[in-house]
Amino acid sequence: MDLIGRARQLNRAMLNRLTPQRFVFHHVPKCGGTSVGRALRMRYLTSQATVKPEASFRAFQTFTGRNDTERLMYEVNDLRMQMLLYLMYDDVRCISSHVPFSSAAFAEFQGSYKFITLLREPVSRFLSHYNWNRNRPGSHGYIAEEFDAFLATHRARAMGAEFVEIFADLPIDADLRSADAINRAVRHLMGFDLVGRLDDLDGFSRDVRQILGVRVRIRHENKTSQVAGKITLSSLTDTQLAQVRDICAPDIEVWNQVFLP
Repeated sequence: MDLIGRARQLNRAMLNRLTPQRFVFHHVPKCGGTSVGRALRMRYLTSQATVKPEASFRAFQTFTGRNDTERLMYEVNDLRMQMLLYLMYDDVRCISSHVPFSSAAFAEFQGSYKFITLLREPVSRFLSHYNWNRNRPGSHGYIAEEFDAFLATHRARAMGAEFVEIFADLPIDADLRSADAINRAVRHLMGFDLVGRLDDLDGFSRDVRQILGVRVRIRHENKTSQVAGKITLSSLTDTQLAQVRDICAPDIEVWNQVFLP
């Protein structure tokens, strides 16, 4: 066996002793996933990987040779799910990625991998997502519209069904606001080993330790607290809040079914 082979063998033995449990952390935008993902990856330094949204989008855009950004933003999820399967077949222990739930990956690997995610109250998540993308010109997710104009767009309604898009595992042209899509997302989430809440990070950390056998220290990263023109819950008019709640109705239903008695 050559030097590289021996190093891999030693690394595998170390991983089996210190971090034996493999897992996928599904990173939902603006749900604290950057902080959680980095904390988890620090514990699995020699066997960890991520799928980044910007890099994967640019790779897909270059491969297809297309510039219809809004359509590509949905179609790129196929590439991301293929990347997830590749990482799992390559036996990467810690996969923390902006990747939708894959029924195929779950069916193939649920015996060896744990499936974990962290969610945030949908209205707060929607506002944070808007603020983040509104202040990132040049990124594929940039939002050019002012808030009221954005609320009238198709993209806003898609953003209000983010949980459904990520966890229902449906074709890109499916109606993400339908009862069937919502129920599929809930059913898949109920099969996860851990679905945490951003407003209970201490509880999430305790559950991670129980499920994975590792202690994580979660820092706060990717904050949008200092962005110019930030939209907050307290800054919304009653009319705007009603619009946002209507837009977020699919994700609110998922949240209620997963967390409320």
